[in-house]
Amino acid sequence: MNQPFFLKPGFIEGEKGPLFAIHHEPVIKADRNECVVVLSAFAEEMNRCRYMQNMLAQALNKQGYGLICVDPYGTGDSAGEFADADWNGWVSDSITAIHYAAELGYNKISLLGIRLGALLALAAMPSVNNVSHLLLWQPVYNGKATLTQFLRLKIAAAMARGEDGITTAQLEDEINQGSSIQIAGYDVSPGLFKGIQQAHINHHFDAIPASVSWFTVLPSADKKAPRADLQTIEKWRSKGVQINHQNIVGPAFWQAHERTLAPDLVPATLAAVIGGEAP
Repeated sequence: MNQPFFLKPGFIEGEKGPLFAIHHEPVIKADRNECVVVLSAFAEEMNRCRYMQNMLAQALNKQGYGLICVDPYGTGDSAGEFADADWNGWVSDSITAIHYAAELGYNKISLLGIRLGALLALAAMPSVNNVSHLLLWQPVYNGKATLTQFLRLKIAAAMARGEDGITTAQLEDEINQGSSIQIAGYDVSPGLFKGIQQAHINHHFDAIPASVSWFTVLPSADKKAPRADLQTIEKWRSKGVQINHQNIVGPAFWQAHERTLAPDLVPATLAAVIGGEAP
């Protein structure tokens, strides 16, 4: 069987330096000439989501759709160190990735925000006008809550070493004094920390496209999506946004240390892209 895509890695120019970009280009493009641009998850979650991302790319390519992923500054194979990254720079890199898809000749662009990438997508969208469909995989809706979870990881690691007394408030004080802090092996700068802390899924609401596909991964069919997700979805719908929300049964692949898959997420996402609009 012939390979259904060309794998084209390379570098594009970002705000602070070269960004590594990988383009999964279909051998034969669908008539709609559409591409999915991926905005990745945060820190180690980015690496844990790579395989699912590649599975989606292969499924899209077989149907004639492209996929592009650009590593933000300081991550993956892009220039810079994680410690030098900041939120505004990552938003700029996201905009660059969207423009890159257009430069490659794609007529339609769907944006896939994975976890924290959902907030990057929303922050980038006021600066672009060529995204017709927003896809969300287990989106983070509150940057502050996400950072609190990461701070707790650092506190737990300190306790495991027998160090007592460290609190999230103390860690935030370090950030406010201009110091970076290391969390789970990543040096997080004040600019990145504060940017994530202020990000929220209800910001930039006016820039949300008319069509949104929101996927929540749950461990079993009898589980319900988190209340915060459902409240946000209803709020968006009340503002006229068409959202197709689907629960997908599968493991939390973005949390697993070993390769873990939620295979049903791929065909559901593919169907959303091919369908073009949320019902």
